[in-house]
Amino acid sequence: MGGDTSTYTVDDALLVLGFGKFQVLMLAYAGMGWISEAMEVMLLSFVGPAVQLEWGLSSHQESMITSVVFAGML
Repeated sequence: MGGDTSTYTVDDALLVLGFGKFQVLMLAYAGMGWISEAMEVMLLSFVGPAVQLEWGLSSHQESMITSVVFAGML
């Protein structure tokens, strides 16, 4: 009954697998997605007031347009 009580953790599994080409590509693609989402949010802060003036929208209507964009991201 004196069996081996050592455990194989997630950290051990990651050390065995290493960090290869697949992980680099996944990191790059995730980073590009994150950057594009950040640019979209930043663009909303500039486009929102311009659209509000051009279309004669109220503040509430302009905020609803912004909310729809975030609902689309969801």
